[in-house]
Amino acid sequence: MMLDKLREGAQGKVAKVILGLIILSFALAGVGSYLNGPARTAPATVNGTDISAAALENAYRNERARMESQMGEAFSQLAANPEYMKQFRRGVLDRLIDQALLDSKAHELGLRVSDEQIKQAIVAMPEFAEEGKFNNDRYLQLIRRAGMTPEMFSESLRQDMVRQQLMGALVGTEFTLKGEAEQIDKLYNQTRDLRLVRLAAANYMGDVQVSDNELEQFYKTNSARFMNDEQVKVDYLLLDAANLGKNIKVSEQDAQDYYDQHQDLFQRPERRQVAHILIPFGKDEKAAEKQADELLAKAKSGEDFAELAKANSSDTFSAKKGGELDWFEKGVMDPAFEQAAFALTKAGDLSSVVKSPFGFHIIKLLAVEPAQTKPFADVKEETIARLQTDKAKEQFFAEQQKMADSSFENPDSLDLTADAMGMKVVSSDYFSQVNAPAPLNDPKVLSVAFSEQLRDDNTNSDVIELSDGKALVLHITGYQPKAAKLLAEVKDQVIAAIKHDKASEVARGKAQSLLEKLKAGDDIKADLAALDLKVETHKGIARFDRQLDQNLVAQVFMLPHPKDGKPSVELVTETNGDRVVVALDKVNVPAAPSQMVSLLQGQLGQGRAQADYKSLIEELRKSAKIEYFTSVEATVE
Repeated sequence: MMLDKLREGAQGKVAKVILGLIILSFALAGVGSYLNGPARTAPATVNGTDISAAALENAYRNERARMESQMGEAFSQLAANPEYMKQFRRGVLDRLIDQALLDSKAHELGLRVSDEQIKQAIVAMPEFAEEGKFNNDRYLQLIRRAGMTPEMFSESLRQDMVRQQLMGALVGTEFTLKGEAEQIDKLYNQTRDLRLVRLAAANYMGDVQVSDNELEQFYKTNSARFMNDEQVKVDYLLLDAANLGKNIKVSEQDAQDYYDQHQDLFQRPERRQVAHILIPFGKDEKAAEKQADELLAKAKSGEDFAELAKANSSDTFSAKKGGELDWFEKGVMDPAFEQAAFALTKAGDLSSVVKSPFGFHIIKLLAVEPAQTKPFADVKEETIARLQTDKAKEQFFAEQQKMADSSFENPDSLDLTADAMGMKVVSSDYFSQVNAPAPLNDPKVLSVAFSEQLRDDNTNSDVIELSDGKALVLHITGYQPKAAKLLAEVKDQVIAAIKHDKASEVARGKAQSLLEKLKAGDDIKADLAALDLKVETHKGIARFDRQLDQNLVAQVFMLPHPKDGKPSVELVTETNGDRVVVALDKVNVPAAPSQMVSLLQGQLGQGRAQADYKSLIEELRKSAKIEYFTSVEATVE
C-alpha cells in the first residue's frame, strides 16, 4: 500500500519538479568535477613543473634538523614563533625553486655527468667506506635507511653534480687581485689621530624649561615612546615529574631485581696503569725522536725505567714517581697514547715510540684491572634513584596524555581537567612578554599565551612541553592590547625627554660656534675656558674602536684627510645626544699590508661569487613562470 502511494505521489507536478532539480544537481556536480579537475597538491610550480609536497617536506625537515644541530636551544626558541617558521618554510621552498631553475639552465646548456663519474663519486664517498675501502653492503644499507633505491640515489647525485658543474663554471672563475685586497686591508687597518671637545647635553638641562603646551604636544607626537606592552593573564596547570617522583617508592628487592636484569649497566670497564717517558718536540722534532729511540733501547736492554723517567721525562709530575700515571680507562687519554697502552698485554711490556700532540712517549704497562661488575651494595642507592626516575617518567607521560585529552575534551576552561587530575588551577596576574613569571617565561609558552588565534577561539592550549620534565596547559583569561600610557603616568619621563632634547640643542649651538672659529683658524682656548670645557686627545683610533661612541667613530672615518697642516673639523652628534667638535689631525696608513691579506682576498672572491650566483638566480626568476600555492605550502609540517 505504501508503494502504491509513492507511485501516485511521483506522478504529481510537485514531485516531478523536485525530481528534475535532483537530476540537475547531479548533472552540475558531474560537470563541476570535470571543470575543477584534480585537487592541487604541489606547493609551487616552476615553468609548469611541480615542486612536490614530498620534496618540500623532506627538504624542510632536513634543514630544520641541520639548524637544530647548529643552534641548539636558540633555534628551539625561534621555532616556537609560528611567523618565523612560516618564513623559514618559505625560504626552503625558494631554495627548491632556485635548484629547479639551475637544473633547467644546466639542461639548456647541455651539461651532463656520465654513469662512470657517478660510480666514481659514490665509491669515493667516506660515508660508504669501512676501514678506508668502499663497502657495497654499507652503501645499500644507508641509502635504504634514507628511503632510496640505488637508482634514486644515483639520479639525485647526478642532479647535484650537474648543478655543481654550472655553479663551478659561474662562481669558480671569480677572483680578486692581490693589490685590491692589499688596498682594502690598508683601509681596514688605518688609524686616525684626533682631538675632541665634548659638550654633554646633561650639563645644560638646568638651562631649559618645559611649558604645558610643549608637554602635551611632545606627548601627542611621541606617544609611541610611552606605550604599555601587550599583556595577558592566564590560568594554567603545571605538571612536574619531580613532584610525581616524590611519591614513588622503590623497594630494595625491586632494585636487586633491576640490578640482576641489567648487569651491563653496572660494568666497570677495563682500566690500566702505565708509566711513561715524554720527550717534547722542541725546536728539532727529529732530534727528539732520536732521543726517544735511544731511551727505548736502554729500557729494553734492562736499564731501570723509573730512573730513565726521572732523568729524562719532561712530564715532571709523573717523572718524580718514575713516570707512573693514575689508572685510566678507554676514552680518557690521547687516542695514539691510549691505543699503544691498551695494545700491551702483560705488566712490564714496553711500547714502541708513540707520537702524540705533546711529543714522543715510551710507555710501560704496570698493571691491568679487567672489566668487572660493580657489587650491588655499591650501586643500590643509584639503582633505586634510577628506578624512581624511570617510573616518574612513565607516570609523567601518562599524566601528560591524560591532561592533554581532558583539556581538549573540555576546552572552555581548565576546571574540569584540574578536578579529573587532582590538580589546582593557577591564575596569573597580567604580564607582558618581558616580565612573565616562571614557568610562563619560556619562549614556547609565551608564543602560545600571546597567540591571537587561541585568544579568539577562547579554548585551552595544547600541552606545552618545558625543560626539566615539566609540561603545562593554559587558558587565556584576559587581554590588554598595546596602548599609550596616560600622560599623568609618564609626565616625568616626558619632561625629562623634552629637557634632554632642548639641552642637546643648547649644546649644539655652543658647539657650532666653536666649530666656526676652528674653521676660520681662530684660537678657541678662551672659549673653552669660558665654557669649562677640555680637549680630549686620542691617538691611533681604529676603524672598529669600541671605546668611543660608534656613531662618532663612523663619522671620524668619513672625514677627509687633513690638508696643508690644517685639521679636518666636523660637528658630530653622539648616540646619547651629546655634541662633539671633532678635529682630525692625522691619518695613519700602514706601511705594509697585514698577514690577513690572503684571507681577505679569498673572502672578497667569495663575496663576488655569491653576488654572481644571486644575479644568475634573479635573471632566471625573471624569465621563469613561478606559481606559489600558499594553502598547500602551509600543510607541510
